[in-house]
Amino acid sequence: MPKLKIHPPSDLNTPDLAPNLGEFGIRFLAEGDSWFTIGALNPVKNSNLLFEMRFAQSAVAINCATPGDTLKRMAQTSSDPVFVDLLVGRRRRPWDGLLLSCGGNDLIDALAVRGAGIPLHLRLLREAAEWGDPAQGAARYLSDAGWQTFSTYLKANLDHIVALRDAARSQSKGAPIFLHGYAVPTPRPAPAEFGIGPWLLPSVQAYGIPELDYEAVAALLIGRLAALLASCAADAARFPNLHFFDTTAIAVMPAAKGSAGVSGDWVNEIHLTRSGCEKLAVPWAAAIEKVIVEQRG
Repeated sequence: MPKLKIHPPSDLNTPDLAPNLGEFGIRFLAEGDSWFTIGALNPVKNSNLLFEMRFAQSAVAINCATPGDTLKRMAQTSSDPVFVDLLVGRRRRPWDGLLLSCGGNDLIDALAVRGAGIPLHLRLLREAAEWGDPAQGAARYLSDAGWQTFSTYLKANLDHIVALRDAARSQSKGAPIFLHGYAVPTPRPAPAEFGIGPWLLPSVQAYGIPELDYEAVAALLIGRLAALLASCAADAARFPNLHFFDTTAIAVMPAAKGSAGVSGDWVNEIHLTRSGCEKLAVPWAAAIEKVIVEQRG
């Protein structure tokens, strides 16, 4: 099956590079974090989910994603004008679906909140004096009040995305929105290019979480994020035509504890290798195409 064709928004303004969107069977507008973009930093070494997608029909995506994107940035007109313009602005057009890679950077940002006097409802991790009973496992380190705040934030920003899609000026009202989950990383000293990262390791270290529990904490957080996104997709009244693909159910090779480079299916602490991306992207693309075909009738 042919791979998804990917173009940056700038190509639409360049006659020699602009794709003829009418020639494709499926046209996507994509936005998101580094799971849609990291391969552009070093295409020989890295990949991303979009690079590894394959569809039975010809498919193209205009990709507005940038590393570090959060849902708040995606939803705000002032901070993500290109995505908004292509959805409801001067360059709007009908899209067959929106591809979103979201929640991961929001989670990382929330985990990084720490400091004296910050109340539990404004952070995701507990200080050592606040840890619960060991019988709770990894949950003893997490702030339930903080998770509720995070959940409220994520849902509010998804509200904005849905509202943009269904705005009066939109030519893509009701188009399906597709979200993915993440694979479970191992907190470790493995940054990306240019010294960016690691992302999880500083947070678990700052809160004094025992090294033996690093993986369990990561698994619980990624699992909670997946459950949160799945609950949004299940709430059709609030988030109509929102679809979540649970990548946590797909096995990937974990990175070795303490490793500093490529390990297992991981190119660094939170990003997958090409083979890791392929394991998630191929079945997700199949699920996406199934929805589109069914809705077209």
